[in-house]
Amino acid sequence: MREYDLPIIVTNHGPAASAQLKVIRLPTSWYAVVWESPKRYASFSQDRTELNGGHEHLSDNDFLGRVRLVASFAHGIDFDYSEVL
Repeated sequence: MREYDLPIIVTNHGPAASAQLKVIRLPTSWYAVVWESPKRYASFSQDRTELNGGHEHLSDNDFLGRVRLVASFAHGIDFDYSEVL
């Protein structure tokens, strides 16, 4: 298991806003929360499938890029962050 806790800037849904990205990376799934405040947050997850090819082979930066892609595509949340490694 790997945990990520990163400051992010949400770049849509109004003016740019500071938030926190928290991700738990498990062997065959992951769970993430974009947290701006108790009234503004979103959670999402992904399980390994044949279509997405899993994530165990991805570097930290590539994995977080996938998290960002899922947040944008599935939830309309766009954000920026500094590279992890």
